Order: sequence, then structure tokens, then C-alpha cells
Amino acid sequence: MTNDLSRRLSRHLSNDELLDRMYLGEGAPHLEECEECAGRLQALEQRRAQAAAKQPVSNEFLAGQRRAIYARLDQPVSAHLHWAPAALAVAFLLVTGVFLVRPHPQYRQVRPPAPAVAVDLSNEQLFSDLYSMEQSVEPQAAAPIHGLFEVSDGDLKQ
Repeated sequence: MTNDLSRRLSRHLSNDELLDRMYLGEGAPHLEECEECAGRLQALEQRRAQAAAKQPVSNEFLAGQRRAIYARLDQPVSAHLHWAPAALAVAFLLVTGVFLVRPHPQYRQVRPPAPAVAVDLSNEQLFSDLYSMEQSVEPQAAAPIHGLFEVSDGDLKQ
């Protein structure tokens, strides 16, 4: 009873293990216990014997195969196959970009045209306005930080 249980619990040999047993002669005690693995090993040995019994391949046949391979190696590879995937990827990216940049007309915001304002500025006035905007060397982003350090009147009285 325990022999049947151990036979059921043991795993079967893989094909690699059977090939090791066949070519390297490594012992596998599992083969003595398991009829299924022993049958698989016997089938492998029969196929090996059939392959050995066949006539060997002639040197002319092998040389012909080698010449055919060398002839294919010398042939140029068609150039259109190399750039086709890249061209397809570029076309896909281009179409995707067009769809992302130009949304559907239904979702576009309609803006009323800006009224034309005639401004009469002389060059001197324009330059003085620009100079007054750029007169401060301090960036505008630094203005809020000055509020932290200013002293108010309430702070002075205390």
C-alpha cells in the first residue's frame, strides 16, 4: 500500500531528464518504479535507433545547402522594408498631432473679434512707458516677500 502511495506522489521525469538518462547513462530510480516513464524512455531509444539506421546525408547535399545559403547572403535586402515601419510611425504621429492640435469644431471657443482701438502714441511716449515698466531691477515675483518684512504702525507702538 505504501509503495502505491509513493509511486503516486513521485513526479514523472521530464524529457530533459530522460535524455540525460539515455545519453549520459545517469541512473534514475524512478524509472524502475514508474512504468509510464520507462515506456517514454523506451520510445526515445527506439527513435534514436531508427535515426541511426537511416543512411547518412551525403556531402553533396550538405554542400548544396551551404551554397544556397551563401547565395542568399550575397543578395541585397530590399530597401523599402527598412524605412516602411519608420514611415508608418511618422504618419501615425503626424495624424495624432493634427487631431490633438485642432480639436473638433463643436468644442472650439468662439471669441468675438476684438474691437480695433486706435492709439495715438508717439515714439517718445512709447519709450517712456517701456522704460517706466522696466525701471525696477527687482522682479515682480519678489514683491509679496517684502510684505513679510514691512513694519506696520501697530507693531511700532508696542
